[in-house]
Amino acid sequence: MRKTSKKIFSLVAAATLVTTAFIGACGKNEYKGDAIEDYKTEGVVSSNGGFAVEKGEFVYFINGSETYTADNVYGEAVKGALMRVAKADLANKDYSKVKTVVPQLLVSQNYDSGIYIFGDYVYYATPTTDKNLSGDVENSWIDFKRAKLDGSEGPEDYFLRLENNAAKFRFVQAGADNDIYCLYEEDGALKSYNVTDDETHVLVSGAKSAFFFDKNDPTNANVYYTMAVTYDVDKANSATAAFDQVYCVNAAATAEVDEDEASYTVAGGKTYDFDKKFMEEKNKEAKENDEDEPYDFKDYATYPYVNLGNLVLDGIGQGSREYPPYTSNKTDALTPDGYTYTISSYENGGLYFTRKANVTTESAEAGAKLYYLADKTVSSAQSWNPVIGNKAENLTTVAYNTTNASSSAIFLVDGEGKHSYLYVADGTLYKAFSADGALAEINAIPMAYNLSEVTLWQVKGNYLYYYASGTNGNNLSRINYTGDKAKYNPLLVANDYKPATLAIVDWNSSWYKPEIVSVSETAEVLLFSNAQSFGSGATAYNYIYAADLNGIAENADLYKKISEEMEEQNSEKKLYNAMQYYFRTGDRTLVDDLVEDEEILTDEQMEIFEAFVAKFAAEGEYKKENAFINRVSKMTEADAEAIENAWKDYLYTETASADKDGGLPTWAIVLIVVGSVIVVAAAVLVPLLILHAKKKAKAEEDDAIVNAAKRPKIDTTDDKSIDVYAEEEPVTEETAETAAEESVEQPAEEPVEEVEATPVAEETVAEEPAQTEVADEEK
Repeated sequence: MRKTSKKIFSLVAAATLVTTAFIGACGKNEYKGDAIEDYKTEGVVSSNGGFAVEKGEFVYFINGSETYTADNVYGEAVKGALMRVAKADLANKDYSKVKTVVPQLLVSQNYDSGIYIFGDYVYYATPTTDKNLSGDVENSWIDFKRAKLDGSEGPEDYFLRLENNAAKFRFVQAGADNDIYCLYEEDGALKSYNVTDDETHVLVSGAKSAFFFDKNDPTNANVYYTMAVTYDVDKANSATAAFDQVYCVNAAATAEVDEDEASYTVAGGKTYDFDKKFMEEKNKEAKENDEDEPYDFKDYATYPYVNLGNLVLDGIGQGSREYPPYTSNKTDALTPDGYTYTISSYENGGLYFTRKANVTTESAEAGAKLYYLADKTVSSAQSWNPVIGNKAENLTTVAYNTTNASSSAIFLVDGEGKHSYLYVADGTLYKAFSADGALAEINAIPMAYNLSEVTLWQVKGNYLYYYASGTNGNNLSRINYTGDKAKYNPLLVANDYKPATLAIVDWNSSWYKPEIVSVSETAEVLLFSNAQSFGSGATAYNYIYAADLNGIAENADLYKKISEEMEEQNSEKKLYNAMQYYFRTGDRTLVDDLVEDEEILTDEQMEIFEAFVAKFAAEGEYKKENAFINRVSKMTEADAEAIENAWKDYLYTETASADKDGGLPTWAIVLIVVGSVIVVAAAVLVPLLILHAKKKAKAEEDDAIVNAAKRPKIDTTDDKSIDVYAEEEPVTEETAETAAEESVEQPAEEPVEEVEATPVAEETVAEEPAQTEVADEEK
């Protein structure tokens, strides 16, 4: 019943969204916009799958990190929308020409997969905008759409919707017709949606392992995984074998169902037959128990075993039971009881994995060697035998164990097919060659030292990029990894082979990793979501920034020099803040205004500030922040205003420190003095107020008697509920005394206690605006 309830709930929720989507879409044409004038159809596409994709001479990028709960009205989105910038403008730091392509939120919570460009369309995921029956937007659901790259047409509607906005997915081209597919995971199954044919196919269900997509190429349509072997899978007494198998499935895989025979045939592959009588009995039992019938004979995805993949490695043993068509012929098996496999990763055009022999005593393979099997080795064989594939001649031994060749390592294959890998152990970065290579693993080359909790990211060109926790996000460093052992000698190492950190880069660790874009034959730019905060606020607005990757070492040294000079004034908070503001913004207007209006800096501090600014003059020894990093993104007006206000507050920050002799700080003394004056004044003023109130009450009472005699008579028979003679209650001696007592917390006759009653002083002062607020209003 539990399973049934879950299905019913999911169906109701889906039906609600589908209904509202249908109502909203009826008669709705595609969104129209102004086409980008200089859009070009031609152009090689690279780096699909991240937040930035290159096509020809342009870069298309998601305009910063936005929450999926933000307003997703098409045409209004700025942060999180799709933008475009020319590579030439990136190189020249001219960001005024950035153009909006898709004004909709591109904020899937799966940051391993982003935007994809095929032809003249961009494919992406966006939060659902449809509402449920309660009127709430179901933005935790996600819609998959496509839009024209020239900005002229937005999506007509979604073509696929998932309940989990963090679902793993990617867009690929596959099949004989090179159709576009969306590969995705849902409820533990791997599925494929054909955008062209508007059809969904379940590729695999019930896999033993996770699904391993290509780590280097997000557009690779192949996926690896392991499957358990279940004997008599369509019987009541099924049993699981000790060995398992490795499969690879393609996004274009399909199957043909024979519902009369309860079987399905994978296109170009195996036919799986099942016991229809057993399945019918299970359906009957479910119906009697008021549950969903488990098997739909028209739908192979409900059958006991769902697998459209090709068998790559079969772990069957010499003594194992053969189980056609699930297993291979065991004649060539290498061990008595077979193997179990553990996939490490799918990258560099092949599969990295370990395997374990299923024997009762410790074997020679107890060290769990790391193997590599190339895709082309399997595909190029005229008749690949997944059992013989386990032989040493078909595999490359990358490492003797996975102590260092772990999932945190980066694996490489050169043009000659030689393997190596990079890893960090005990704070030292090493380059190791495969066990089958020229050098043994024990001769791994140390390249850098004293690295604290770094994560290896990727290899690009001759450089290894790695990162660690920074101020608000992650910093980023790189090192040329191509040298021999002598290049990394700590005493002789040249700058070209030293680690270098990108100055000021602090990227959002909760979003996509940075992208490296080639803007010319010799220049590269790093695009990243900037996690820096601004001014007095702790908010990081996470827009996209660019950092030049040329001259990293020189920039790092210069930034260190500038930072050290600013830190020298850290005890003088306002001076330090003014220097930070000038370096970060390149502008001094706000500092000058505050110095003139509020005197935030002393004359001596101003001299230091002027000397600091002078070093940034043309051809000066210092460079402003925009020489290191620059905002590429378009910014919302609200964020721009918030940042400006944060800088104002930052520059006007007061430090409440005690006097050197240990006495109270000045602001506390002022509060006490002001409070005492107010209390003393109240002691004198309150008796006078009471006397005045008595005289006024007596005069008003006399006037009331005289006025009553002069009042005209008014007919009140129409509405007796109206008191036409009603007046405000006359002020008497008693009410005047009560009013006076309510205005002061203690009686005026006890002035000593009034002085000690600090709440009076605090309450009175609190009514005055704070000094920072006054400064903001005046500005």
